[in-house]
Formats: sequence, structure tokens, C-alpha cells
Amino acid sequence: MKRKAIWLLAYGMLVVVLPSHSHGDSPGSYEIEVDDLADWERTYGHSDTLALRTVAAGGQDATRVAPSGEAGEALVYKTKGGLRSFAVQTYGGKPGAGDGGDLQFLISADGKSYRSVTPDVHEEPGKPPTVTYASRGFPVGTQFLKIVFEGGGAGVSPEIGEVVLNDDADAGAGASKPSGAVLYGSMVLLSPKEEGEAVYYTTDGSDPRTSKTRLQYGAPIAIADETVLKATSADPASGPAKETSGVSTYAYTPYPLAAPPKGIEDKLDDFGLTAVRANVYTATDNPAYYGGDGRRAVRSTTGAGVLLYKTEYDMTSFSVSSYYFAGLPLSKLKFYASSDDVTYSEVPALGYPSGNPVKNWQPYAYENMALPEGTRFLKIEMTGKSKAWTPQVSSVAINLNTASASLATTKTKGGILAALATETDGARLYYRLNDGKDFLPYTAPIALHGYVRLEAYAVKEGLLPSPVRSYAINASDEVQLDRFGQMEDASFAGKVTSESQLAADAKADKAYYESLQPPAGRDDYGGLAGSKDKYGFKATGYFAIQRLNGRPVMTTPTGNLYFSLAVNGVTANETYSLVKGRETLYESVPPYAGEYKPAWLGTDSFSYYVANKYRKTGVFPTEHDIYMEAIGRLEKWGFNGIGGFSPEKYGEEGLFPYMRMLPLDSMSWAKINGLKFFDIYAPGAETKLDQAFAQAVAPYKDDPMLVGYFIGNEYDFHKFYQVVPGLKASKAAIKGRLVQRLASKYGTIALFNKAWGTNFASFDSLKEAKLPVDTKTAWSDMNGLFAEYLDRFYGTVAKLYRKYDSHHLLLGDRWTVTAFRDSKLRGMLAAAEGKYVDVISLNYYSHKVETELLADLYAKAGKPIMMSEFGYGTAEQGLAPLIQNAAANQAQRGIRYRNYVEGVATLPYVVGANVFNYVDQAGLGRHWQGQWGEHYNSGLVNVADRPYKDYLTAAKATNDDIYRIMLGQRPKYYYDFNKK
Repeated sequence: MKRKAIWLLAYGMLVVVLPSHSHGDSPGSYEIEVDDLADWERTYGHSDTLALRTVAAGGQDATRVAPSGEAGEALVYKTKGGLRSFAVQTYGGKPGAGDGGDLQFLISADGKSYRSVTPDVHEEPGKPPTVTYASRGFPVGTQFLKIVFEGGGAGVSPEIGEVVLNDDADAGAGASKPSGAVLYGSMVLLSPKEEGEAVYYTTDGSDPRTSKTRLQYGAPIAIADETVLKATSADPASGPAKETSGVSTYAYTPYPLAAPPKGIEDKLDDFGLTAVRANVYTATDNPAYYGGDGRRAVRSTTGAGVLLYKTEYDMTSFSVSSYYFAGLPLSKLKFYASSDDVTYSEVPALGYPSGNPVKNWQPYAYENMALPEGTRFLKIEMTGKSKAWTPQVSSVAINLNTASASLATTKTKGGILAALATETDGARLYYRLNDGKDFLPYTAPIALHGYVRLEAYAVKEGLLPSPVRSYAINASDEVQLDRFGQMEDASFAGKVTSESQLAADAKADKAYYESLQPPAGRDDYGGLAGSKDKYGFKATGYFAIQRLNGRPVMTTPTGNLYFSLAVNGVTANETYSLVKGRETLYESVPPYAGEYKPAWLGTDSFSYYVANKYRKTGVFPTEHDIYMEAIGRLEKWGFNGIGGFSPEKYGEEGLFPYMRMLPLDSMSWAKINGLKFFDIYAPGAETKLDQAFAQAVAPYKDDPMLVGYFIGNEYDFHKFYQVVPGLKASKAAIKGRLVQRLASKYGTIALFNKAWGTNFASFDSLKEAKLPVDTKTAWSDMNGLFAEYLDRFYGTVAKLYRKYDSHHLLLGDRWTVTAFRDSKLRGMLAAAEGKYVDVISLNYYSHKVETELLADLYAKAGKPIMMSEFGYGTAEQGLAPLIQNAAANQAQRGIRYRNYVEGVATLPYVVGANVFNYVDQAGLGRHWQGQWGEHYNSGLVNVADRPYKDYLTAAKATNDDIYRIMLGQRPKYYYDFNKK
């Protein structure tokens, strides 16, 4: 450790005065004092038989104190300002050998009454090895240090080369506590000698540089027995090198010691303490992955594994240490208690991560502190369908465990007050903040500020220390999202404030959904039952476009009238929000390694929606669960399909009409930087599309529940004229096609320059250049390219699509409102696309239905129109509304829905209106868009899976009556929001 210092000679001692030096929690100021033992001037006293000598050191200390070999020879130091620590550097001798080749260290306040201290021992390789004895943390008032040679004859005892007082810098791998007596259950933290190194250690007396039992340090080490801890630090890439790494030795004696109660501590080295075991064996592989445990209980097959414990006394508590493979879902252990080995009842257990993972193996602890009265049998059941080798049980304690440290927080002005507790009476609590150097005793609630990582544990004499639990606490003033995923500053009816409210939702939800009935008179596809025969439609076996009194309409596979009322985004995907890198914005995020892992997407993004579903039901929903549950709900709300951006694979189960997306958006070879566009001119485009459609389209050609395919979503057609001329032909084939057309039309570069108002030297020079579109001729040429592009794009896609699927509808490419409202783009798109698709799809968000523009689109395309996306939202819950100033509350949102859907359903060319979407987007933005992601109030349900009942009541009134509205059997609903 480098320090800027002033050196001076005073009081017979070389003194180093540091301008600023912190000594942790120690009062007063301590000056670093160094004696290089070149003479006796800096000692307070010494035995006459000790001698100073100078040696050829070869890089080691050349001036040393040499003992005569007699026992009891001593050096004494007295500090000026008090003694905090010492480090004594020696050469030779045999530390710890017990044959007289060692030193004793004693400290005193008055130079008369001394007490012994146990030093840390840091040994560095060399000839002879350098051994540094060190200790620290002495009581205030300590002034004297006595170093006593044990003797043993000449050449046996070490020589002392340097004495340093009051410098707390570690000479090797550091430990948070000095050797000696420590409180029972103390946790020791290890640190490397150099930043970036890994620490390796042993507790069996072996050399951590070479021992097969060595462990890489990753979690605090509990001291519950006499412990000799040896540690070394080294580059983690190479591991501890025998010739270059030093070893530090720390010896600890815990106090006070108390007799444990009747109980079982089973480290599962064998099954000698179990009464029964089934489908379980002992695993001995890779102990370093499991905290050094070389013998663990593992299942033989993916069937249940059982460990049964029996006692002649009542069991009151248990704790179980286990490991699970973090790359697979966490399958929790189950616990059953019995008084008679006949009747067993499942008992709950608190489960939590209990350390950092190693090679994807996550330590996980369970505990129960209140077993049923009279429990004499405890059954532990290991389950998990993925692999038999996860989870693994490392140890079991019955009646011997200290309850872990629980946390309760209270918001205060400018921060949070954190209170720790344990269920074990009389237990001591310890904590540390933000990877602090040591655990501190807990005495009162802790005032926290900023984003804090708090670790805590509990211990009581005679019992095993609890595992260390870790909590991430956001005590900053930056919180935007509360622990349920709701906007912190928003106040609204139905805002969740406790887990108990979510648990109560399960019963309320059941009653609500049971009160709903699907609309009557529907066929198996949501179509109007009986309309086939009434209106003369054909049953084609697939969804189709037919005519009703000259009007294009959609029909179900059985030939009944169908108006698509699908819901987009039937998935939790948009509820995941990026956490990593912006943790201070979240009040609380459950740890990835814990029970909420299924609510994480990778290790960066979290879904409060999935977490809240778990809090409601006790079960994490899968993607499939969410989809299937949604179908039941949507049907009762009067919807009749699953729209875009939903998991297509579940539509194949044949339960509800659904739509698919052609795989164009996944084809990176056809993408253009800065333009959401499919480059149909890319080399081999048609061949590659053909191959993709053979895989993505052909397998589903006979699925009757499949409505059809969208080509893509919201292409940037409105950017075509400004972006394409500036592309580089080397990166975008469409630019090369533009240059090719220009060269063919103009023949000479001179004629081109005149027409475009440019000054290029050749047509080749156009390929990588940005072309200005400033003249009427230039605009005309771009119109020509755009028209050619659209015809080639839609024509190629349609031809190849129908090659593999002649049954299902081609549903267009979900235009943006921008393209729709641009009369030129609308006309060109309609004319081109209308030749090839069955339906023009439009993502049409609007305050009102613009019938003139829709009629123009239909007239130019000649194909019916589907509103593939629309929706409204409010700002009530702090989310963004889909359209500004459209609705002040959910009731108004429902009115907007009615206006829109009934308005388009009465138009004689619209075949559907698909609302966006099933669940509100994440409050801080959907994950793949980072911190600026969409965060709309767009859902039918919110982040707590609470349905928007006012909105849905209105939507259901329209949905249930959609065919009467469509057929003109009742007037459309309309509310004029402009009316005062």
C-alpha cells in the first residue's frame, strides 16, 4: 500500500506521520512506527543476549536481530501515541512447528501486565522464507509490545528483520478478523493481497497453494469451532502457484461455547443419521462447486428422492443447505412432518439464496422454526423433472439452527430505516453494507441512503449460525417503480400496497370470471352461428373472404360470418423491464438466484407481472399458462381470436383462432441499417425466401384455426424517399438497383447530372454516394423505383407464400398511420399490395375513424381492410396513454373502444379490429428497448393482473353484439367527446 508520508526520528523510534490515515472504528490517532533494526535506538528494551547482525540478504532485509537460542529472550517496544497493530518480519525458524522455533507476542498498557495475542502468520517464499507475524485491533490504551523468542537452540529460532507498529496493511491474503479469540459464530471475510486476485483457502491445515481440499473464497466463513484458516491469493487465471504465492495463517478460538440442545447435524457424508432414504445416493464430484462439500445427497432418477429423519424427542425446527443448477428451473425441496410415521402433513419452509453461485451452482437454504407440536419424523423430498442431479442436499440440521435474519423497511424522509430480526430468542444479529470489510453487530434500525446491498445473519451460542442473507435496498430518491411494478408517484383506485391484497385477488378473480358468460350464438371459431345457411356462404375448411350483398366479409372454416375481434400480444413478453444498470429506479427487485428467478428474463430483465401472478397463486405461470388462461378470459369478454405478437406455437393446439407472422423480420441478410424495410433486391432473396417459407409456412397449411399470415409489421415506407438515395450499394442492394435504373434510363452521366442537378463523374460513383432528390425528375425516378419495389416485394412474397399454403389468408403488412394518412403513399401501397394480398392490414391508432381515408384505401386496393392494431389508454396509473388526451379514465377508455369498433364494423369493407394488447407494458419500458422502451397503458389487465373492469364492461357490450352491429340490426354506438 503506497502512502505519502513524512519520516522523522523521535523518541528513539523512526516515526512515519501520515497526513490522513483512517483506522476504522478505532478512536484516537495512531502514528505508523518502523524499526529496521539497524541498531537498538528504536527499541524500548531488549535482552542482552540478543545480537544485531548484517547479512548478505539477496533482496531480503540485511540488518537483523539474531537470538542466542535461549528461551525467553525478548524485544520490547513502547509507542508514543498508542498501539493499534504490529507486523514483525522474520527469517528462518519453523512457525507453528512446536519445537521452539517460534515467537510469542504480548501487549500491555503499562509495561507491567502483559497478555498474549495470537498473531496472523504470513509466509512468503524465499531462502529462507519471509514470515511476517501480525495482529491488530488492540484495546484503547495499549502501548507496549513484547516479542519473546521461544528458544530451542542456536539456528532454530527466527531472526527479526523489521518491526512495524500501527500499519494495518495486510502482508498477504487478508482476513477481516485477527487471529485469536472471536465471538462464537463470527464470520470471517477474506481479501486478496492485490486487487483482482482470487483467494484460495483451507481449514484442514493443508497448504492452499497445492491442497486438493482448497476452496476458492466466495462467501464468509463462520467460526463455530477451533479453526485454523490458511489462505493465499493469486491470479484466478493461473490459480495459486506454489513457487510464487505466499500463505497467510489465521487461528481462531470461538467464545463463549455452550452445549447444543438435542438435535441432529447431518453433513451427509453418509446416510448414517437418516432413518430411511429412497432414490438417493452420495455424490462426490466437484466439491469446489458446492462450498467444498465433497459428499452430498443426490437423486438417482428424476423421480422423487426422500430423506427421512427420526428422533426420540420433539423436533422444533430444521434448516437444510442445498444447491441447485441455476441453468435450470428451481425445483424447491418439500418437507413433511409426522408424529407417528403414518400421517404426514406438508410444512412450509422459508427458502432463500445463501451465497454466490459457483459454476452455475447456486447455494440455497431452507428453514422452519415452528414444526408442529409432537413432530418426531421429518421427511425431505427432492423433486425436479429436468435433471436428476439438481437439486442436491448438502446438510441437514434439526433443532440446532439459528433462524436467519429477516428484514423490514420503513420509508423515511430521504431514505429508509432497515430493521433486522430473527425468530431465535437471544440470538445476536450482524450485518454489513455494500461489501464492507467486516460484519457489524446489529443494535438498532439502520438508516440507509442510496442503493444499498445489505447482508445479515444471526447466531446463538450452541446453535449453528444462520446462512448469510443478502438484500438489495433502494433507499435513494430516484425510485420510480414500486415493489409491485406500479409507478411510485401514481395514486389510483386499486393500487396494490401489500402482498396480502394480491393473495386475496385469487378468490375475487375467480368470482369475477365465473360471473361472465361468453356471447351467445357463436360457432366454434367465434363466428355467427347459423349464418352460413342464412346468407349462402361456403364452408371452405379455412378462414376465407366471401361476399355478403356485395360486401367483402370474413368467414370461419365452417362458413359462418366472422368479424375478427382479436387481441394482440397475448404474452408477458412486454412486461419485462431492463433492471441492470438502473437499479436505483426500482424500489425492490427480488434477487435472480432466489425463488423469483422464473420472473427474470436472463439476468438483466424482470417481470413484475409474472412475479405478481406468483404472489397471487403461489405458482409461477409459464408462457403457455398465460396464453391458455387468456383464451378463457378473452372468450368471456367477447373477443374471438389471438392477434399478432403472441406465441404462435400455442395456436396450434386448436383452441382459439390465431394469426402468424411470415419470417421476413428475422432475415438479417435483407435488412437495411436505419430503415425498417425488406430489401427484396438482396442477392438470392427469392431463393432464401423460398427455403424459409418451406420451413415456416408449409407445416401449418392444414390448420383450420389459423386465420392467416401477416407479411411484416410497420415498415418504414414513409422514409423510402429520404433514406434509400443515401444508402451505399455495397451494403444495400436496393441502392444498387436504383443506380442500375438510372444508368439504363439516362445512358450518360451528363444527362443524369442535368436531370438530377448533380455533378457526378460516373454512374459507378453514385453507388456509394448520397444522392439529392431535389428536382421533379429525381422525384419521378424515385417514384418509379418505389412502384417497382412494391410490386416485386409483394409479388414475390405472395407467389412463394401460396406455393406452400393455398388455404390461409395473406393479411398484409400492418401499415403505420403515417403511411396511411399520406395520400401518395396510401395510393401507391394500395395499388401494389391490393394485387397480391387477401386483406390490407392497418395499425390504425386514431381519436376518430377517418372514413374518407379508409374508403379511398379500399377503392384503390380493392381488398377488405383489417385494423390489425388499435387501442386507447389513460395516464391514471402513471403509464403513457396510447393516444394523448383520448381518455381520462377506464370508463372513457371503454367508450373509445365502442366508438372505434362499432364505427369500423359498420363500414362495408372492414373485416376486423384487433386491439393492442393483453397486459400493460412494463412501467419503465419493455426490456428490448432499454431505458426508453414503450410503457403504455395498453392492456386489458394491469401489472397486478387486475382486469380493467370499466373498460372491459364497455368492450364486452360491443363484442357481444358485433354481428348485429355489422349487419345493421342495431345502430352503432357513438359518444361525441367534443360535446361540452
